[in-house]
Amino acid sequence: MATQPSAVVIGAGASGMASALLLAMHGYRVSLVERAKEPGVTLRGFLKSRLYFDSGVHFVGELSPHGLLTAYLRYLGIDDLPSVEFDRHHFETVRFSDRREFSLAADFEMMLAGLSADFPTEKDGIQHYMADVKAAYDSSVFHSLQGIPGRDETDPRWHIPLQDYIARYTRNPWLQTLLAIPCLYHGVSPNNVSFLQHARVAGTHFDGVRTFAKGGLSLANAFEQRLAEEDVALHCSCSAVQIHCRSDGSLSEVELDNGERLACSAVIYTGHPRFLPQMLPEKALRPAAVNRLHQLYDGMSAHLLYLSGGAEPPLLLNKKNLLYCRHDRPFSDAFQPSHRGHEGPFYVMPGPSILNRNSGLYHSADCVAVIPCGAAEYRAFYGTGNDKRPAAYRALKKQRLAALYDALRRAIPETEGMRLVDGATPVTLQKYLYSPECGMYGAAHDVTQFNPLPVTRVAGLYIAGQAVTGPGVIGATISAFLACGYLLGHQNLLSAVRACR
Repeated sequence: MATQPSAVVIGAGASGMASALLLAMHGYRVSLVERAKEPGVTLRGFLKSRLYFDSGVHFVGELSPHGLLTAYLRYLGIDDLPSVEFDRHHFETVRFSDRREFSLAADFEMMLAGLSADFPTEKDGIQHYMADVKAAYDSSVFHSLQGIPGRDETDPRWHIPLQDYIARYTRNPWLQTLLAIPCLYHGVSPNNVSFLQHARVAGTHFDGVRTFAKGGLSLANAFEQRLAEEDVALHCSCSAVQIHCRSDGSLSEVELDNGERLACSAVIYTGHPRFLPQMLPEKALRPAAVNRLHQLYDGMSAHLLYLSGGAEPPLLLNKKNLLYCRHDRPFSDAFQPSHRGHEGPFYVMPGPSILNRNSGLYHSADCVAVIPCGAAEYRAFYGTGNDKRPAAYRALKKQRLAALYDALRRAIPETEGMRLVDGATPVTLQKYLYSPECGMYGAAHDVTQFNPLPVTRVAGLYIAGQAVTGPGVIGATISAFLACGYLLGHQNLLSAVRACR
């Protein structure tokens, strides 16, 4: 009788939970390790002033009945979560400081038509650019579910910085900003992200945008239920500290900080890649690979303002997002380490109470404002989140949130009637996302650095998570299928997901 294979998955975010489910569904005995008290901590949101704020899932592409993410989740056994759609015709209002205002659709054809109407002299460039985004998006087997893994990403044009790519088609500064807005969803400047990586984020919005009707908490709970059904052993409130190997280099066990040792033949690591080398035996990875992982830097950080107002939300937030930008500053300034955020961009998104305002469950409207910024001013407080924060940090947080709240209300008068309920700083992100430099999306997919591949030199050790593929629930989920495909067969998984679409 064959011995049941065993695996340890390190990190119980979306990629870790999806990885654990995949392996368990295919006969592995799986242990899932998470340092937080429960899995999916960043998906769960929080309660404040008796109002639920969705801190981890604001909106998701490919969540329509036949969407890509829906197919992945359906294959994992998560297929009954109610969702609510954003306004497909008017997904985002983009307002500039010179009072110009544009509307962006969450639909390929409608977005193409809208931009062409707003910029009639740029129509040819817009059409070519949008077609290229769609082609680049579909080039990935894990997005199109067609083809053979490893035979995509071949067009050399797609590997240049986004800003240079956009400049090939238009020199209009307002249009350049509109095309670069999805940089806020992956956290890398248009000067630094490749066109291909950007397209794989922007393309998720071409078939409508939705979110989970009951927030990210409902997704976390659904994952947790499926993990229990598949007999995945959860090890919460503890951390993996060492991945042990045998003399021949094969994996033997994962040691936890509570002294427990979990035997395994495979490990899926979903934490920040910078922390991986310290868990492995010396020389398990090549020195060049260790250096690359140690030098990985994070993308955009941010302050987040959680706002609450009256029962009726501003019309501009009724199933729509609102972005305010300076017209006289390059959009790329928002991603500079020195950026403080007082003059925007301000990205305001409706919360569950607005998206479900007819449900009768909520008595006050809520929204979140994301304000990109550098994290350097908080460097003295890195790593202080396990206990009570220092008084100096609390004073700085109070001062910064108040100043940004005032700046937001001046820039977007529609938020004047909303009060600041709570807020997050870059070190809040560091605490909950375990990103060493407070990145909102972890390690940056920057053309100047080499992000890790899912397969490593250590047989049986694979890497999943945002750093491997991309941000958000869809990026994390795809990374799980990519990593686990080395154990289960990529074509087998892709064929099964395709059947669920």
